Amino acid sequence: MIRLHGSAMSGNAHKVRIALALLGLDWHDEPTDAAARQSEAFRALNPMAQIPVYVEGDFVLRDSQAILAYLAARHRPGDWDGRTPEERGAIMMWLSHAANEIFNGPALLRAERLFDWSIDHDRAVVVAERILPVVEAHLAGGRDWLVGDRLTIADIAASPYLALAPDGGIDLDHWPRIRDWTRRIAALPGFPSMPGWSASALAAEATA
Repeated sequence: MIRLHGSAMSGNAHKVRIALALLGLDWHDEPTDAAARQSEAFRALNPMAQIPVYVEGDFVLRDSQAILAYLAARHRPGDWDGRTPEERGAIMMWLSHAANEIFNGPALLRAERLFDWSIDHDRAVVVAERILPVVEAHLAGGRDWLVGDRLTIADIAASPYLALAPDGGIDLDHWPRIRDWTRRIAALPGFPSMPGWSASALAAEATA
């Protein structure tokens, strides 16, 4: 049985849940709060004391982007991680954006509001204002997905903290292509809901 250490409110953990759900895999959520992450047992799994951590038998992997790359290579090679060198390079670019600009902008603004994190607010705003127009412009021209003509781990990696950006005070109505893209992902069969991002909530919002 796959075990996923994370929390219900973590966008990084939710990336892995999305992948597992869309792959039709069974897993067990292991709620791991801040105190548990400092335990000796958890640090044996992840010396960085961060979530998510993926455990499958004796195999342990940390970092959401790394876990997505593993799941794609094992279960949807080519389809999810790129069919050509160009697609693979583009997917890696978006995984990097997810870990850097998207996390250090929209995700940190959310963490400041929801979890009272102490952050450099002005810097997070600048980073958010730099990445949001890049994603919006990339999705222009009828593009449904970040890379190619299908969902890939680029979409799974980049979307949670953009879908949750309103929690950090970012109005996605100002970024309609990003808004519609995150709704498109939430409408996929089997999509696992999380607080602030669910197909039913977004459908109600769209018709309100």
